[in-house]
Amino acid sequence: MLNLDHILFPVDFSEPCLRAAPFVRYFARKTGARVTLLHVIETSPAYYADWAEYPSLDLRPLMRERKRELRQFLRGEFQDLPTVQRILRHGDPARVIADYASKRRVGLIMMPTRGVGRFRQFLLGSVAAKVLHDAACPVWTSAHAQETACWIIPEGCSKILCAVDLTESSVEAVKYAAELAQTLGAELRLVHVVPASESPAVKYFETEFVKALSDVAQEQMAKLQKEAGTSAEALIRSGDITRVVRQAAFDSQPDLIVIGRGVLQEKLGRLRTQAYSIIRESPRPVISV
Repeated sequence: MLNLDHILFPVDFSEPCLRAAPFVRYFARKTGARVTLLHVIETSPAYYADWAEYPSLDLRPLMRERKRELRQFLRGEFQDLPTVQRILRHGDPARVIADYASKRRVGLIMMPTRGVGRFRQFLLGSVAAKVLHDAACPVWTSAHAQETACWIIPEGCSKILCAVDLTESSVEAVKYAAELAQTLGAELRLVHVVPASESPAVKYFETEFVKALSDVAQEQMAKLQKEAGTSAEALIRSGDITRVVRQAAFDSQPDLIVIGRGVLQEKLGRLRTQAYSIIRESPRPVISV
């Protein structure tokens, strides 16, 4: 299941990309993957609609400039990797990234993300959000690439936390996390969150109900691990899913978090519906499977 032969690293020459580079290098060195740096010059649909006015929309000078920049970008950081290629494209960045990953059988997309402006804490970067939605392969990202305290240069990955929702799709996420942990020589820990109110008044009345759900979750977690072929330590917590996963990350200090990724139409409370918010709030990089 684990496919790490080809890592796609979309770059826009920004500071978050510079901060993400050591993580890309670490994964490539540990797995032997080839790395593709992909830079996409964003062009609006009007560019194609006005093709007859090509002289006024000539991309060639910009492409030459960006090609030179791409050729030099992170040369020192990646000089000891066996295979690094640099690709320049133009179009809608998210669509180009997802299409390239699909056609070239990319095993992992690695890209930092952040919201922009005063409401940054509520948003993911639009390109990363689209890639998370459209890409078929796992996506590594972090919403805190600009915050030095959240980005420790990896000397190794010793702990992985995998958040699961106990649906059938979680088996694949756990298998992926287990294989990744074995590849990186890391310890794997699982966490499942039983949705519960954080209001003290409501908590008083639902205590027994949450306990019953937690007991059921323990049994389901055991079955899930048996199916996935794992025997990792499993934590059962209750509360708001995003906040609990974030707190579990602070408590156990993993180097990486693995989650399932799904569509927003799933039932309310499922972890896969919380993927964007978990990524946004996570103090560590996240791979969504």
